[in-house]
Amino acid sequence: FFANTLALRGDLSGNPSFETLLHRTRQTALEAYENQDVPFERIVEALQPVRDLSRQAIFQVMLALHPQFSDLQMPGISLRAEERLPESAKFDLALELTETRDGLSGQLEYALDLWDKESAEQIVQCLSTLLQSLPDTVECPLSQQPLLTAAGQYQLLTEWNNTAEDYPHDQCIASLFEAQAEQTPDALAVYFDGEEIDYRELDRRAEQVASRLVHAGIGPDCVVGLFVERSIEMISGLLGILKSGAAYLPLDTDYPPDRIAYMLEDAQVPVVLTQRRLLARLPETSACCMFIDDETSETALPPRKARNINAHHLAYVIYTSGSTGRPKGVMISHFSILNHLSWMQRTHRLTPDDRVLQNAPVSFDVSVWQLFWPLLNGAGLVVTSPEGHRDLSYLSSLIESSRVTVMHMVPSMLQALVDIVSPHTLRRVRDFIVGGEALPPSLLQDFSQRFDCRLHNQYGPTETSVEVSWHQCSADEDRLVVPIGAPLSNTRLYVLDRYFNLCPVGVPGELYIAGAGLARGYLNRPDITAERFLPDPFSDGQRMYRTGDLARWTARGVLEYLGRIDHQVKIRGFRVETGEIDTCLLAHPGIHQAIVVPWSSEQKPLQLVAYLVLKDPALQTAEVQVYLRRFLPEHMIPAAFVTLGALPLTPNSKVDRKALPPPTFVTRQRQAVPPRTSEEFALCEIWGLLLNCPEVGIEDDFFALGGHSLLAMRMVAMVRARLGVELPLREIFDAPVIVQLASRLAHYQAREEGSSPIGITPRDGNQPLRLSFSQERLWFLDRLVEAGVAYNVPWSLEMRGELQTAALEWAINQVICRHESLRTVFRNSNGTAVQTIVPAENESLVSQSVPEYALDNVLQTVAEYKFELQTGPLYRFRLYRLSAERHVLAFVAHHII
Repeated sequence: FFANTLALRGDLSGNPSFETLLHRTRQTALEAYENQDVPFERIVEALQPVRDLSRQAIFQVMLALHPQFSDLQMPGISLRAEERLPESAKFDLALELTETRDGLSGQLEYALDLWDKESAEQIVQCLSTLLQSLPDTVECPLSQQPLLTAAGQYQLLTEWNNTAEDYPHDQCIASLFEAQAEQTPDALAVYFDGEEIDYRELDRRAEQVASRLVHAGIGPDCVVGLFVERSIEMISGLLGILKSGAAYLPLDTDYPPDRIAYMLEDAQVPVVLTQRRLLARLPETSACCMFIDDETSETALPPRKARNINAHHLAYVIYTSGSTGRPKGVMISHFSILNHLSWMQRTHRLTPDDRVLQNAPVSFDVSVWQLFWPLLNGAGLVVTSPEGHRDLSYLSSLIESSRVTVMHMVPSMLQALVDIVSPHTLRRVRDFIVGGEALPPSLLQDFSQRFDCRLHNQYGPTETSVEVSWHQCSADEDRLVVPIGAPLSNTRLYVLDRYFNLCPVGVPGELYIAGAGLARGYLNRPDITAERFLPDPFSDGQRMYRTGDLARWTARGVLEYLGRIDHQVKIRGFRVETGEIDTCLLAHPGIHQAIVVPWSSEQKPLQLVAYLVLKDPALQTAEVQVYLRRFLPEHMIPAAFVTLGALPLTPNSKVDRKALPPPTFVTRQRQAVPPRTSEEFALCEIWGLLLNCPEVGIEDDFFALGGHSLLAMRMVAMVRARLGVELPLREIFDAPVIVQLASRLAHYQAREEGSSPIGITPRDGNQPLRLSFSQERLWFLDRLVEAGVAYNVPWSLEMRGELQTAALEWAINQVICRHESLRTVFRNSNGTAVQTIVPAENESLVSQSVPEYALDNVLQTVAEYKFELQTGPLYRFRLYRLSAERHVLAFVAHHII
């Protein structure tokens, strides 16, 4: 062998000094040299490592140190070393160094599939910084060896964290909402299930709730429970709690009673705001129940006394999964929320014409900006029905009919939307925000190909006011990881190693968050608060939050999320501490040992798998699932259960997670019962495709086979596509077994087949019509100020070729005759504005010849025509002749029609 490769293992244990590491490496190298004649290929054959064509066996980083090679002169010949660049990389990284009179020179060879130029240059820069500092730091531990230059530190700490912005840091949510209600009292505030209320009415209802709470002794930093279904009452209840000075604690009505009872007790809630129909689902509690839908709540109360509420008082407490087996409450103050909402308004600016979809459960922190961002900026809030956020068919209809312009989904639900919903449904959506879990690059591409709206990837843990970073996605991004972006206003993001050193660009580390968005801490948990909220080493007197997330900076100054460093996972947008599920399982008398781990594959998204060692061999998976549902929400129920004789252990007696066997997601305790009816056949086939199950029987349970709410939504869409039946999503949860669900499906089929088309009764054209909410606003603005042109909608069309003017005039009159909105005027009837439709009359199309240079001026004149809403018409056509075969048709109409 001309040259042989030595595989050396570096020992960096114990955080040694560089000098100690040098001695260790020297000893390792000397021992290796004693066997240097053994061919490397023989070593590979003897070790038999798992072979992977994408990487070299045994090692992936090569170091070669060459002596200085000077030009060589010989009789009749001269030799000179020439640098020749390789055509392909043999290793992930290969560093070649050469000794020279001035020190070391060299080159770094890198695999283009793994590294870009900026990352390779960063490695060289770090190595150079390390070598230059060694004379002064050779005795320092490795954790104190510098890798960053002063310029590199400035970039990470200042340049990429230069986020200072003004925001209402001394205000409260309630006071800003009151100011907005006073500014736009008649504007649409909330739309829910066919009901619309304006800002004036919403403020009145919220004030009524606040008065009742204040008279019950509620004030600043009290925590009031909110146990209501999604509704207008939920919105007024939230605002009423904040007006009283208290913080709200959202209690998901789908949570198990034991979990709700713990949250109420832990937060020491004195009052729970609820609805009478939910009283039976509320666990026994010492808190006083106040019914927001009680008719007596409209009874006039004395005006509430103004409370001394400041921006540092609590706004809400949201409970998140806890590793100790109990959820922990995160406390967020007003100023933190307002910092986030101010950034959102600067970045995604809302106008009074915008409609924001409120589809997140109120226990999910994304609901915070969904609720308050539009209501503090005069936009409209479109609230989904209690179960509507899970039903894509319902959501599609609501998004389209309510003219939603801004919405949010977690990526797992977005995937279902991309697969099912037509592009036409989102045609009015301007900004689509995703967050709550990692956004796969393939989903970004699928979304960009189907929908024409901006997609934003936002990131943030519950311990901050919703989100802390943002990235506007681009369809032409070619990355293995979709970035989570750059920090938001007044937010600082650090990527640190285990010793709290800044990680260089491209180097993974733990993500820490500092700034105005941080939570106050965990309610009644000073120990965990001290563990997770640490002093900020880069800003005196400030705190930073330890996320447990792995991340790295890219050369473009944006962050990439790389996963977790602990056992916390995101399931359908909800943060889950697997330790909480472990604790719950171990409390079962029939279970000896248990561990829950995340698991995913190309066929299945990330799901939870429980590995069990049983005390009772007769214990069935179905029994364990029923037991868990008593204590845990649906997203924390494992999709598969694997029974083992013992859990595999590492040499340190810890559970060896890598040695756990792959799960089987179909755990059947009995033979599958074949289908009998057409409905059962259809459901078995659909479940087999959805759940990747080769055999499905009519007595199988959808959730026992690994189903969950997102797959249930896909199932509804597949039933609709295959059978033409609109099966309500709730039916799957109420009847999760095929034999039960097939019976209900047959009922819906019979009902749809037996129903006759709904008759449309012609209205009386002579009767005046009430204005829509948007029309009322425009009519009011027209009455308030002199008629202007701000709400004119101009349009023009250039026509080339021979034009038959008479035919065009006839066509325009036909359009006017057919569409009553063009013949509508707006008049005052007993103090109320009404629409009146006037009879159709043939109109002559005004035509005029103009030179081309004057066209812009005449079109501007048409666009600025001042309409009279009471007399009309509220449109105007004009035809301009540029030449014998070039004409421009100009049209303008008032936005009110």
